Amino acid sequence: MANRSAPRYIKFTHHAATRLSAVPLTSIPEVDEMQSPNSNIEETPSMHNIYAPPSSEPTAYGIAVDTHPRNNTEARNAAIRESLNVLTETFKSSAEANTTRHSLRLANTIITIGHAAFKLLAAIDDWTNWIQIHYDERESFGQVEFPGFTMLKLAVLRSDLEELSEALTVVIIPLIETAREQQTTESVDAIRRTIRRYCEQVQGIGSDARANAAMTAAGFEPHDHEIATAAGDLELGRFREASQ
Repeated sequence: MANRSAPRYIKFTHHAATRLSAVPLTSIPEVDEMQSPNSNIEETPSMHNIYAPPSSEPTAYGIAVDTHPRNNTEARNAAIRESLNVLTETFKSSAEANTTRHSLRLANTIITIGHAAFKLLAAIDDWTNWIQIHYDERESFGQVEFPGFTMLKLAVLRSDLEELSEALTVVIIPLIETAREQQTTESVDAIRRTIRRYCEQVQGIGSDARANAAMTAAGFEPHDHEIATAAGDLELGRFREASQ
């Protein structure tokens, strides 16, 4: 059994929302030339799932998650997708109505953010589905020993995903609503920075699971390329290029 100081998801329970929201904003400068209003605005598939509130079942220390495979990760991810779709439509409508450099730039950058976020959410959904499929084999993936208690590694992974999803939802949904109301560079960049930080957390969870040989042998896919691509798309330099 491996020794770890604390489960990743317990750290998220206490600190994730603060870490995700504490980064100062950096404005994206205006560009000199823009395309015509409809040249770079892409259709984004609409998602119609309804957000499910967090489970009332206890998840700390793997007690409930070890015996009950249900969670709300996919529902929260669907809520984020739906919110991003609404935001995209709002900015597209503004760009088509105003045809200004500023409104078109913001519409294009929101589309870039949405595409990157959807790559991350697809990876999380795939992992959540993989956990459900292999839940009956959970003991075969080993366990982790912590001071005073032990958790199955599959329970740690599931809790990591659920706690990260909950933390992101708490932070990102209000930011999306603010951006929809204000439609400013600063409000859009706040979303970019938050999701870029989310990339780092998703990469960490995938790396931990990939290091488990039994999980890899059972078909766990870390989605390294998709996550790295999303992170790269959200870097400030590339983000500026995408907005031009």
